[in-house]
Amino acid sequence: MKKLTSSFLLLFLIGTIGAFAQTKSSNGEMNRLLSKNIKYPSELRQAEIQGPVVISIQIDRKGDLTGEYQMLSGDSAFEGEIQRTVSMLQENWNPEFLEGKSFDKEYLMTFNFKLSAAGSEFPPKPFIAASKKEKEMSPLETVENALSKNPFSSKLYTYRAELLESKGKRLQAEMDLNQAKFLEEKMLTEIVIVGYLPAGPKSL
Repeated sequence: MKKLTSSFLLLFLIGTIGAFAQTKSSNGEMNRLLSKNIKYPSELRQAEIQGPVVISIQIDRKGDLTGEYQMLSGDSAFEGEIQRTVSMLQENWNPEFLEGKSFDKEYLMTFNFKLSAAGSEFPPKPFIAASKKEKEMSPLETVENALSKNPFSSKLYTYRAELLESKGKRLQAEMDLNQAKFLEEKMLTEIVIVGYLPAGPKSL
């Protein structure tokens, strides 16, 4: 099975929260800026709220970030932190972050808020940390379940295309590969923000 995760530049933030940025030579400086500044809200970490948040951002004709954004998927509880992060990014924006991408366009950014017990492995292996119910699913059902939670993941579309191809569903596989290519072109970055949970049981 082909891995769904790509290489991550692990920028560890001291304390109970870590941020991990996907490495790309084109926007490594932007990734480092985001990783150093975005936080996992403590109240959401304690409430064990997690999941990917995908937003669209607007680049103007001069190549500047306008500050306008739209949440396309994810828990609205994270919007306060997303808004703070976008404002910070706008203040520190450099058109060179785009590295050749066109101006006057909309692009995507993914912020994946993940909870991890203290001492557990991160990044986790794909699909290994599934619930009992998910373990009973077929590989295709599992990836479709993941896509229902994050329909903007190019890796998931690529993986589903491989599964469909193996079943002889070539047209559907081609459609998924086209969608994956579109999302890769539109995605500026994918940041993983880790909130560490205590290793012991919850206190009552």
